[in-house]
Amino acid sequence: MELKILYFGMIAEATNCNEEEISLQSGSTVEQLIHKLNNKYHKLKDLSFNIAIDKEISDHSTLLNANSEIALLPPFAGG
Repeated sequence: MELKILYFGMIAEATNCNEEEISLQSGSTVEQLIHKLNNKYHKLKDLSFNIAIDKEISDHSTLLNANSEIALLPPFAGG
């Protein structure tokens, strides 16, 4: 399946792009996506980030589907 990945902040800087399409097998999880991205972008291994699926922060066991909006988000400072 093809997944559209959006990158923000320092994640976009590390990947040198704001969005891209990534191919993964159907039934893949967030953990498998992270593994693939860490292999492609070695700088990501040193960064802390969250992954949002359809605008909700997900955990590593979340299943992905091709229709989901997937975003890698830097840590938030709140107030």
